[in-house]
Amino acid sequence: MEARNYGLARHYDPFLVNTVVGFIGPEYLYNDRQIIRAGLEDHFMGKLSGISMGCDCCYTNHADADQNLNENLMILLATAGCNYIMGMPLGDDIMLNYQTTAFHDTATVRQLLGLRPSPEFERWLETMGIMANGRLTKRAGDPSLFSDDAG
Repeated sequence: MEARNYGLARHYDPFLVNTVVGFIGPEYLYNDRQIIRAGLEDHFMGKLSGISMGCDCCYTNHADADQNLNENLMILLATAGCNYIMGMPLGDDIMLNYQTTAFHDTATVRQLLGLRPSPEFERWLETMGIMANGRLTKRAGDPSLFSDDAG
């Protein structure tokens, strides 16, 4: 079924596809092993289909999984060449009741594996003072950067 979705996505230009791999919960993927397998399968199908695809490494709070799942899947996907990893502040979505990765997790994986953001995104990060020489600065995480008074 996923292969059909990715095949359809190829007809749109530009397109951007992502998988929110563990979001549905144990009704679809019971535990951390099934979520990891599904995340890697989705990534593989994206590469096979030739589409730019990212992943939200996540699980619902009622799944048989924990935060180690997110960290393990993020490392596996990063080493497999995943285009991007989704995240949210602190990795906790209290409204939808699921756990995901945080922005600092992505930065940590980049540093650990010697990866860089896309050139366009890295230039923006440097312009904002969030990154310098491929590493986060002290301004990373400072919400005042986005206020009207940031100047």
